[in-house]
Amino acid sequence: MKFEYAEDVRKLAEIINEKFNLGLDLTKVIFIRSQGSKTRAIARTLMLPSQWRFVLSPNILYIIEVISEKYDKLSCEEKAYVTLHELTHIPRTMKGGLRNHSHSQFKKLKKPPYKELKEICKHI
Repeated sequence: MKFEYAEDVRKLAEIINEKFNLGLDLTKVIFIRSQGSKTRAIARTLMLPSQWRFVLSPNILYIIEVISEKYDKLSCEEKAYVTLHELTHIPRTMKGGLRNHSHSQFKKLKKPPYKELKEICKHI
């Protein structure tokens, strides 16, 4: 597998964070793009265990990984929705945990906010 930083995803996440008032400190999140993964996922959110944060960087709590073969083929609105979904896994407190799909925030995402996502894509 190959990895690279995904600044385009970071910029999209910053716009989404502001537009949807998620209240996340995205300086604590690293965005990466992977190639060659066998996963069925389009993207995934990972939390760094405290031992890894101690060794690598105490400021980085989360990694959002997009799978290049799947994510890059999506339309802008679909990329924005996937990015919003992954950001929703991160709790507002940002203390190292992750929200699962049964959290109330995910119930709001069952009906994708297409109007807002199209508006976001106009700014990219």
